[in-house]
Amino acid sequence: MTIRRRSVEQRLAARPLRVPVATHGSGPAARPQARLTAWSSRDGSGLAAAPGPSPLSMQPAGQDAILQATDLPADSAQRARSVSGFSGASWDQETAAAAEPAHLQAVLEHEFASNTLRTYRIQWQGFCGWAAEHREPAIPARPSAVAAYLAERLERHGRKPATLRVAASAIAFVHRIAGVDDPCVSPEVRRTLRSAARKAGRAQRQAKGLTEESLIQIQATAREPRRGRGGRPETQQAARVRGAVDIALISTMRDAMLRVSEAAALRWRDLEAASDGSGRLLIQRSKTDTEAQGAVAFVSPETMLAVDLIRPRGRGDDPMFGLRPNQIARRINQAARAAGLGSGFSGHSPRVGMAQDLARAGIELPGLMTAGRWRSPAMPAHYTRNETAARGAVAQFYVLRRFDAG
Repeated sequence: MTIRRRSVEQRLAARPLRVPVATHGSGPAARPQARLTAWSSRDGSGLAAAPGPSPLSMQPAGQDAILQATDLPADSAQRARSVSGFSGASWDQETAAAAEPAHLQAVLEHEFASNTLRTYRIQWQGFCGWAAEHREPAIPARPSAVAAYLAERLERHGRKPATLRVAASAIAFVHRIAGVDDPCVSPEVRRTLRSAARKAGRAQRQAKGLTEESLIQIQATAREPRRGRGGRPETQQAARVRGAVDIALISTMRDAMLRVSEAAALRWRDLEAASDGSGRLLIQRSKTDTEAQGAVAFVSPETMLAVDLIRPRGRGDDPMFGLRPNQIARRINQAARAAGLGSGFSGHSPRVGMAQDLARAGIELPGLMTAGRWRSPAMPAHYTRNETAARGAVAQFYVLRRFDAG
């Protein structure tokens, strides 16, 4: 029975990430049962219910590349009571074979941030749609097909190099989980990504840093009434409440160098006061914390005072700010505009701004990586390149020359 085609966004919102599974052998051990499968079919529907063993153990029918869905919604999980063992995973085969779809999804959610999984779903589905249109197997995909897909997204749709890299990462992820060769390690795909970066010809725009100076301007204007969508001005009371939340939110995100997903996940019990008036914020889960060990961040006394103004009594399990990631990003942008800082600010701006302040204060790259929970030095180095240049060898030369002249 073929499920009626809906938009990519509707399908992805309703279903968790589909992970391909390769079987080891055939016959009774493979336990062929009815399973929901997704494939790059010629009719473009992308989803269908099909019986039989794991598709990766079968010969492909024509150009259809079938993708086994091992993690189904709750109402579909009963139709797939077992998952075949697969290679390329961190589990042993017996554990994988005994796992149920819901369990696999839970493991993936612990291993990857929810935003990462959501992004991978969208990118993988986009590639499946392209493969269906071009009658190419989505998995295992040919390196030349992946390179053509990325090139088309660059040339025809104007996608940025960073978006292409995410798409390649999603395709590689699905292939690795499936235990099949990753097409994205091929020279063809790598050349395409390098060519996209060269063609861009310039550094990609990053979010403006919301520095300490910018925060002071926001603090001075955040409680002023604004006009809403209908053109009606806020009341003084509504403006004071909203402004207090904006100041506490931005200050906390700066001090703890939070990503929007981390800020949205905070609960009041995660913030504890220290004897000197400062605070310690437990970040339960972050994008780079795949082991879910958590991290503790310093919160300044000034930020603790701002947070105390919006803290409810005896509600430790409640969300700290009660905002979704997109709402957080929008409020930061609106607060910056209202303060006369202009456009270009986003949910990433407090994190970038604190990194820039730390670099100006002389904090070296390893310290930045620790404070911001970066695993790679690439991003903090990119965010602080202007500050690093101001402290570089040429800058020091001119400082010394002025000193000698004086």
